[in-house]
Amino acid sequence: MSTTLEATGAPAQPAAAARWTRDRVRRTAAYAGVVGLGLVLVVLLALSAQRPTGALDPENPGPEGGRALAEVLRSQGVEVEVVRSIGALEASRPGADTTVFVGDPTDLGPGATERLAVSARPAGRMVLLGVGGEQLTALGMPVDAFPGGGDALVAGCSSEVARRSDVVTAWDTRYLVQGDAPDASSCFVLPSPDGPPDGAPDRPDPDGRYGAAMVQLDATAAHPEAVLAGLGPAWTNELITDDSHAGTAVRALGSTPRLVWYQPGTGDAFAPGPGGIDPLGGGSVWPSWTGPAIVLLLSAVVLLALSRGRRLGPLVHEPLPVVVRAIETTESRGRLYRKAGDRARAAAVLRAGSSQRLARRLALGRGAGPDALVHAVSLSTGLPGPDVADILCGPAPADDTALIHLAQQLTDLEERVRHP
Repeated sequence: MSTTLEATGAPAQPAAAARWTRDRVRRTAAYAGVVGLGLVLVVLLALSAQRPTGALDPENPGPEGGRALAEVLRSQGVEVEVVRSIGALEASRPGADTTVFVGDPTDLGPGATERLAVSARPAGRMVLLGVGGEQLTALGMPVDAFPGGGDALVAGCSSEVARRSDVVTAWDTRYLVQGDAPDASSCFVLPSPDGPPDGAPDRPDPDGRYGAAMVQLDATAAHPEAVLAGLGPAWTNELITDDSHAGTAVRALGSTPRLVWYQPGTGDAFAPGPGGIDPLGGGSVWPSWTGPAIVLLLSAVVLLALSRGRRLGPLVHEPLPVVVRAIETTESRGRLYRKAGDRARAAAVLRAGSSQRLARRLALGRGAGPDALVHAVSLSTGLPGPDVADILCGPAPADDTALIHLAQQLTDLEERVRHP
């Protein structure tokens, strides 16, 4: 008989184990899929809710952004087109009816600057905010740029951008025209009644008391009409409404029906120049050995993991050193109750076990109380309700004989319910 059972049961164990393994793999894959999908949704929501935070960005509503200026220009009928790479600027094809505006030149690299000069040449006007000296040289403009900032400045000139009485109180760059450039005019000039010291008329002193916060250049073969403004802080959302800041910004950027607002992206810092030539003289800012070093490091990490990692094999079935029969627990507990003479506790345990088994056989719910159980047992066995209640819920037995009699009554009651 045992041989037959072993022969029929042996194949069932591997099949059950394989089925359990497949179910576990499916559950794990489902959980991993749900978690992965949740992470993707979180990332997409975060990216969609993310707003530009760059200085004078036309979509940045923060204090340093330029959204207020962009909305004012749109309300004046100017078509504002925002581009965030030098490639997008070239694709916009500025013409004579277009003003090209560079609001934040932080990421405007040498290559992107040279391509900007080529792309903006057909434009009607180019407005550059806070550009540096090297960028101006690449653009073909004979102007030097220096850091600045200080007291309020009065325009002191009359042009299409500035009025003689205009006042600006926030600026960060000062410009000085190189030599005698008849096609250049300066506005918001810093006070310099005696001229630069030491006979150096073309260089401002270190204290920043010379130069101008705005320079206008007439169109040449190298560039269109250009406005160099060091008024970056004045045109931000926080200060655009102060003094003459809004007037200078609108007149500088709204002279044409179309404005291409160029915010250089991080990729423009290393963009190649015209024709794909890298002005930095190299294809990358990283050394040539960086790629092979990374590959070698990753290979070493993988080999270390393979050599030191713990390989988990199949499960090993190991027999238990001691087999304990389930009845021994019950017998041991009974001996403890007998030694302690705790007949009340023993009777309560017997009644609780019988009540659970009777409730399960009579299909009573978990919330059924003693009264419902007594009523159901009485109907099933035909015994009077008070007798059933005395057996299941009566007082504790007074002696061992009464305890044995109670156990016999409980057994008889369960038999009657099982075989009515």
